[in-house]
Amino acid sequence: MSKTLLRPPSGLVAALDIGSAKMACMVARIGGDRKPRLLGFGHQASAGVKKGVIVDMEAATQAISAVVHDAEMMAEERVSSVFVSMSGGGADSCIAHAETPVSGRAIQEMDVQRVLNLARGQAPLIGRRVLHVLPLGFALDGQRGIEEPRGLHAEKLGVDLHVVSADEGPARNIEASAAGADLEVSTIVASGYASGLAVLKPDEQDLGATLIDIGGGSVSFAIFNGGKPIFVDSIPIGGQTLTHDIALVLKTPVLDAERLKAIDGSCIAAAADEHRLIAVPAIGEDDAANGHPATRADLVRVIHVRMEETFEMIAQRIRDAGMERASGGSLVLTGGGANLHGVAELAGKVMGKRARIGMPAGVLGLDQQMADPGFASVVGLLRYAAEDAAGVDIAQLAAVANGQSVIGRLGAWFKEHF
Repeated sequence: MSKTLLRPPSGLVAALDIGSAKMACMVARIGGDRKPRLLGFGHQASAGVKKGVIVDMEAATQAISAVVHDAEMMAEERVSSVFVSMSGGGADSCIAHAETPVSGRAIQEMDVQRVLNLARGQAPLIGRRVLHVLPLGFALDGQRGIEEPRGLHAEKLGVDLHVVSADEGPARNIEASAAGADLEVSTIVASGYASGLAVLKPDEQDLGATLIDIGGGSVSFAIFNGGKPIFVDSIPIGGQTLTHDIALVLKTPVLDAERLKAIDGSCIAAAADEHRLIAVPAIGEDDAANGHPATRADLVRVIHVRMEETFEMIAQRIRDAGMERASGGSLVLTGGGANLHGVAELAGKVMGKRARIGMPAGVLGLDQQMADPGFASVVGLLRYAAEDAAGVDIAQLAAVANGQSVIGRLGAWFKEHF
């Protein structure tokens, strides 16, 4: 199990994004102002990862070792531990509630810890790895919305926790792959959480926003409200799924389908698309001249259908969790798939929100290449470390419970609060 987050005395931290399409590593130093300053950066095509989970240990380990080495060489520093993002592995959210008597006296630290431990013990986590445990608010004698209960008087102290967990197997495989590259995993962070820290404005995090990170093998999404993530989820569909759709429909090799998507692709049709011809290489033909013509409209239709279905699926998952009201009016898209033309326009239309593309920020020294949606997750990991998110996120103290769960649907909790 990943260990309690302890920032090195030197302030040196390393972030590793293990994606299905690419891997990226950033090494930074965090000063007294808690702002990370980038020292080194490395990225390359991924290997051994599919739909956000490691499927080939040796290939993944070699890719991790190479990308971390590149970042170390640029930074002129050696790292021994990394913060790692997790986009697959069945990341899921639930709300846990617990209450403890305090007999009318002033609430002390031991009371807070006791109620937190009680709440952690309610989570149905057999076979699951706790990634994050975020206190959403305390209650005194049933009165909710208390942010700091210490020193206040009450008969009973209650707490609501947002518990994010993932399947144990994929989490262990991340740790094993890192260990093969002589690295220790300090903390595993849900990708949607990390990306949100990198691209959401403070007002969006506070007033409510939905973050969608479109990766190569999966789409991670998170809802922020009250300054913290209140819902995290993912689906095993990503940019690579779209590329395969294009390859199948247009009958072209996958590499050529990826090129067509990047150069001529769009989520939104234009009037001239029906008359604009594009060259589509044929499967099995070495000579590009033996390809077949298609219109840009043919390509756009494939992209539109898949992306519309993806956003509808996300919207349905949010509705099923009872989180639609808490999701806010802002929609921010990031990840490599956010570079697809028209994706924000389509997402906003499907989900009924104001949509924009989120560019990672908050790390000193990012150049234009790094300040790209595709690197939101790795930048967010540095922000997680710099802002001491573990001071709020008590995941590393969480215990796995084998008892009966009293966790209800997320929506039931939020109906009382929004």
